[in-house]
Amino acid sequence: MKTLKWIGLTLALLLLVVLVFVFYNHFRHFDESVTLSETHRTAAPGHFVRLSQGYTHYEIAGPDEGAVVVLVHGFSIPGVVWGDTFEALADAGFRVIRYDLYGRGYSDRPRVQYNHAVFVNQLIELLDALEIQDKVQLVGLSMGGAVTMHTAALHPERVQAVALIAPLHQPLQPPPMPERIGYYMISGFYVPGLRSSLEAEYLRPEQRSEMQAAYDAQMRFRGFTQALTSSFYAFTTEDHPSRYRATKEYDLPVMLIWGTRDTIVPYGQHEGVLTDANVVKFLTIDGAGHTPHLEQPDYVNDRLEYFLRRTLRNGH
Repeated sequence: MKTLKWIGLTLALLLLVVLVFVFYNHFRHFDESVTLSETHRTAAPGHFVRLSQGYTHYEIAGPDEGAVVVLVHGFSIPGVVWGDTFEALADAGFRVIRYDLYGRGYSDRPRVQYNHAVFVNQLIELLDALEIQDKVQLVGLSMGGAVTMHTAALHPERVQAVALIAPLHQPLQPPPMPERIGYYMISGFYVPGLRSSLEAEYLRPEQRSEMQAAYDAQMRFRGFTQALTSSFYAFTTEDHPSRYRATKEYDLPVMLIWGTRDTIVPYGQHEGVLTDANVVKFLTIDGAGHTPHLEQPDYVNDRLEYFLRRTLRNGH
């Protein structure tokens, strides 16, 4: 009995040490001291539109008559993560929209459960607010890939084609801890860790500055960490494969782009996407990581533009 008692005390002490370390890192890095307001929206680039869950920040470029392409970013870095892709597609004649998901960038941080319904409704409401009723083409990165496929499955009348870059496909396992503890883990480790990743050498100096400025700004607005935490627990764990399969049933054309050195969403996961979606073009980017459109922009943007144009010509 004494041995069991000592083991229990030791484990309890270790847990206490871990919690102290987590809380220490949270308070060391946590910087959400500002409430996103009209003053910030006035100073921000781009445009804002008020939707059912609050303001959504977006930017739009390209000719008014161009076919609409919407860029959906991933888990944490806002719309600026699209780098050259935004302007490249606009220069190619598309009407391109990039926007910040709720909880990110300059979009509002509603106090809701960040599940698929929140993200799908945001995208559909944004299209409605911009009076875009024709079918659009969606390009989704990482978690944004899952957002696009949920949207396409639930609103096939609004989506003409989809391009996915290292998309979230397999549901993530629910973290083995209460969401409140997960909040402090994300705040203390993930948020500052991702900020340091924006020092990547493949980014041009102006891209690095733009992304760092955008990331630093969103870190200051109250509700950022809560949005990430809720997204992790409520959305990434959902049944994404069923949405992929639903789009395959109506032959939605899909382009899949993946870097072979992706350590965030590993390259091997492409097999599941090939099985569950109607992938008409699979582009492997040798040597690229999680953001091949930033690492090899000219090649990826050229192939992406070709797919989007071909889809328009084929009348999907």
